[in-house]
Amino acid sequence: MKIAISVGEESGDILGSDLMDSLFDHNKDIEFIGLGGDKMIGKGLNSLFPYEEISKMGFIDPLFSIKNLLKRRKQLIDYFISEKPDFFIGIDSPSFNLGISKRLKSKIDIHTIQYVCPQVWAWRKNRLKKFSKYLDHIFCLYKFETKILESSNINSTFVGHPLAENIEIDIDKNHYKELLNLDKSDVCIALLPGSRDSEIKSHIKEFFLIAEHYQNKNNRLKFILSLTKNSKKYNFESQIQKLKNISISYDDSQRVLSASDYSIITSGTATLEGALSKTPMIVIYKTNLLSYFIMSKLIQTKFISLPNILYGKNIVNEILQSDVNKENLIRELDKLMSEDNSQMNSSFKSIHHSLINNDKSKFFNVLNSM
Repeated sequence: MKIAISVGEESGDILGSDLMDSLFDHNKDIEFIGLGGDKMIGKGLNSLFPYEEISKMGFIDPLFSIKNLLKRRKQLIDYFISEKPDFFIGIDSPSFNLGISKRLKSKIDIHTIQYVCPQVWAWRKNRLKKFSKYLDHIFCLYKFETKILESSNINSTFVGHPLAENIEIDIDKNHYKELLNLDKSDVCIALLPGSRDSEIKSHIKEFFLIAEHYQNKNNRLKFILSLTKNSKKYNFESQIQKLKNISISYDDSQRVLSASDYSIITSGTATLEGALSKTPMIVIYKTNLLSYFIMSKLIQTKFISLPNILYGKNIVNEILQSDVNKENLIRELDKLMSEDNSQMNSSFKSIHHSLINNDKSKFFNVLNSM
């Protein structure tokens, strides 16, 4: 069996690695080809080029790289057509991967699957009917998505979220502090600015200002800036030399969040990771004005953060755009640290339980039935 696969960002690499493990449990002879990150490469994928080249977000940022994005997508498509795989699985990154599915369907005999349902429930619901023309199946991370897809006669399966299956329900914060050599008497606050360059540039300044503010006001507060390895190029270590209350951790967000007492997280998959780690949080997001204007016109949900969307209520505070500033973040963090967050953590546990699917054959059974 030969499976073509395409991943466009770090969170997709995690999903892809879990998918590969699950399928290898049932068939050791599967050959994976295409595009992926370090985790998938470590499982045997030969990635055609670094996936960071297509890791763009929003409505405006990809336009500046559109020539390279289209070039790389055509390169992948041509490669897949020449290799004639049995399946193509596009993992998240719908703007990139759905175009591949559509093109492959018109050129070769192949089964196409999208892993992570495009967020049609958040915007552009009119796209839903088009999926059935070039997608044979969708693997959904959330149960409610299967009902939406069923109403449009699109085949789908709730596969659960590997983060929910890999993180324990009850988190022992002190245990994780020991693992990271943190002082148990300190109050640890995780700072996650995002994984993409544009996100980091939008949020990092406020994080440094917050740490600077608390340095002489509360020596028990310790900040941990959690970044991907791709962020090493910024050499943030040189920028925090005068700050004694902040450290940097690379590619270890799960353990950082599990060890932290509180967190400030940029909207995205990391907010779900924070919820699963039972870490009270503030969610922030800031982008360029044009992207935000377009997004605000299209989005059809009350919330932007996954914990609020999945729970259906405002359980974590969201701070957007110009409100993401030093004064507001300090005020909200002080409020978060002074409040009883037991109800928030209870909601996080409820979300956690809802995202688990322990069926080890969930992926293989779908492929085997096609």
